[in-house]
Amino acid sequence: MFISLDAKWGAGKTFYVRQIEQTLNYLTRKDKKLDIEKNIETAFSKSLLGSLELEHTYCPVYYNAWLYDNHSDPLMSLILIITKACESYCDTKLSSSDLKDKLIALINPFSISIGNFQIGSNFESIKENFTNKDILSSVKTEEEIRDKVKEIFNSIIVENVEKLVIFIDELDRCRPSFAIEMLERIKHYFDDDRIIFIASVNREQLIHSISKYYGTNFDSTGYLDKFFDRNVYLPKIDIRFGERLEIDFGKRQYHLEHVALGLNDYYKLTLRENMRFYEYISLAASSNYVNDNGYRGFMFSAFIPIIAILGIKDEGKKMRFLNGEDGILSELFENVPALWELACRFGEERGKQKEDEEKFHMGFEKIKEAYEYSFGTKEMRWHEGIIELDENFKEICLRICSGFGVR
Repeated sequence: MFISLDAKWGAGKTFYVRQIEQTLNYLTRKDKKLDIEKNIETAFSKSLLGSLELEHTYCPVYYNAWLYDNHSDPLMSLILIITKACESYCDTKLSSSDLKDKLIALINPFSISIGNFQIGSNFESIKENFTNKDILSSVKTEEEIRDKVKEIFNSIIVENVEKLVIFIDELDRCRPSFAIEMLERIKHYFDDDRIIFIASVNREQLIHSISKYYGTNFDSTGYLDKFFDRNVYLPKIDIRFGERLEIDFGKRQYHLEHVALGLNDYYKLTLRENMRFYEYISLAASSNYVNDNGYRGFMFSAFIPIIAILGIKDEGKKMRFLNGEDGILSELFENVPALWELACRFGEERGKQKEDEEKFHMGFEKIKEAYEYSFGTKEMRWHEGIIELDENFKEICLRICSGFGVR
């Protein structure tokens, strides 16, 4: 079985497959009564994952393709990773040295150069056998390569576990030629019902890489589909601010929390982007400048999240915002409900009843005036509007975002 796990960069694919790898590793070692590290045992004993029952025993193998895309032959680096991983699944009747000798005998005919590949101490002699030689000088035909690969897996699977699960990660970040050769090698040489491949990819980016390699008129989607038996889409994780991420918002930081959540929803952040944004908002929440105690605190509550999220999504847009191009300010205040609400607060006047639309426009003009004073090119020594701002308001915002401890 060859499965593609599809999600955008930063959506959590690596974390997800590493969690599956660790779970299969724990449950198989438990089934085979092999030693388990104390901290691993403690973690799984508190998790529902630790109580799962597997139909088979598995040897999970994690292969980060991006680390090895400078190798000439992806097949060989993959086999080395597999042999290294399977060492920990030795049957109690089979000593580590016996397994080492057996693997060397099986792999020796391949004899290829592996450059600076680092391998465990028990496999140093494998490394010596692989140095400065060419696979094709020893194995002449596709059938011979396939047979030797089959022998290796027969040895690993029959003696140790029932199935191999091999996770191919970061394939879409590799050189197109390496990614394509990896897919073709797996399809050609790993035709075995006992082996499951899971390739975590950004499918859109991988198709783009194939198109660049073969040309724009090439059917990249059809080409990719011939490799995978099943395509699985990783669901998007809904990350919210507040208690779920344990940000310590102060009692008077409603607008900071509300604006951060609104911007998060507007830009549809990935999991990785969200965690970076979370760090910036945590820094803001620890600053006394950011509060609901008046217009000055409101401005910090709005502008720090805006600067932070623009730096994550579009650095060019962030620089334009910092240089006083108010088109971005208008876009966000008109489209993010939390910022719209904040502008309405600025447009309120005692004793006067106004429609929300009127309050928004009046409030936004005040915010825009303060923005032009702090971020624009106008040379003003002080701001005479209703919003009292520090002369170095922009600098304070940037320092808080950078974690320089401005309190």
